[in-house]
Amino acid sequence: MYREILTIIGGFILPFAIIQVWGRLVNRWKVVGGFLSAFLIVGPIWLLNHGMTFSLIHQTGSAFVDMGLATGVGIFVYGLLGGKSFQKSLYLLSAALRGGLIAGILLYLVSK
Repeated sequence: MYREILTIIGGFILPFAIIQVWGRLVNRWKVVGGFLSAFLIVGPIWLLNHGMTFSLIHQTGSAFVDMGLATGVGIFVYGLLGGKSFQKSLYLLSAALRGGLIAGILLYLVSK
């Protein structure tokens, strides 16, 4: 039960941080803010979830895109609850899935 709770917390942290910080940095510093957000938000949260000895998410078996899935679903639900239309929220979810797919393909090609 302990691992499941930590996994839920780990899955919540990234979409929450993206919703709270990413847009503000992009609005303030445009493209540089986007790169800064990726570096300052995704990197440290990945380390918190996976990269430490006592990380939040304990992955067993084959690779699973947990942070990408959590982010996509989190932003999708945030859009729906925030008053955006289903179509707009679905667009955000598909953008997250496309980004994850491209990242997965690139990682596969680099690790080959």
